[in-house]
Amino acid sequence: MDSLTPYYRLLKSHHLFAGFDDNELQQLLTTCHLKTLGRGDWLFHQGDPAPAFYFVIEGAIKLFRTTRDGNEKILEVSNSHETFAEAIMFAGQSNYPVNAQALKNSTVLAIPCPQYIECITRHPQYALALAARLSQRLHSLVNEIETLSLKNATHRVVRFLINGITDNLNREPVIELEIPKRLVASRLSIQPETFSRILHHLTDEKIISSNGKLITILDLERLLHYE
Repeated sequence: MDSLTPYYRLLKSHHLFAGFDDNELQQLLTTCHLKTLGRGDWLFHQGDPAPAFYFVIEGAIKLFRTTRDGNEKILEVSNSHETFAEAIMFAGQSNYPVNAQALKNSTVLAIPCPQYIECITRHPQYALALAARLSQRLHSLVNEIETLSLKNATHRVVRFLINGITDNLNREPVIELEIPKRLVASRLSIQPETFSRILHHLTDEKIISSNGKLITILDLERLLHYE
C-alpha cells in the first residue's frame, strides 16, 4: 500500500472514487497493483478474462478492435488520470470486449473489479454519489454525441481544438497532440486526409498554426465562432 499512497489523491479526484471515504479508498488501494508498459506493449487482448479495470497514472492506452479485413477500429484512447474497462464491471461481463495497447510509455493502476463492487455494495451512499456523477457525465457525452452525429467534420475538429484549450491548465493557446493525427481523426470519426485538410484550411485562414504535434491558436475568437 505504501508504494501506492502517492496515487491516493489522483483517485480521490476521479468520479468513480470521489464518494469513497478515506479509509475505504485506502483499503481498496491495498488490493490494486501497478503495471508499467512500453510503447506498443499489450495490456490485454479481446476475449481475455477481465478481473480488473484501470486508471492511467501517466501515458496513453488505445482501446480498439480489429476488423475482419485486418484494419483497426479505435474506440477510445485513455490518457493520464482517466479510467477504462469499468463498463464491463458494471455490465457483469467476465471478458474484455476490446484490445488495449500502450501508445507510449505508460503506467496504469489495475483495480480489481470484485473489490470495487464490494465497496459500493457495502456502502449504498457510494453508489448514489457515483450515480449522480455519472449522470452529469452522461449529459456531457450526449452533447458530444450530438456534435459527432449532426455536425460536419469541420465542426468536429473545431470542437476538438476548443476542448484542447479548455483542458490546458496553463490556459495557453497551444495544443500538443498526445497521439498521432490519424488516431485523432479516428476518434472524431473522420478520415485522416479530412482532418489534415481542415487543419490546412484553418492554417490558411490564420486561425491556427501547426508544427508537428503542436497546434497554436492564433485567433481564438474566430475559432470559437467558426462556422
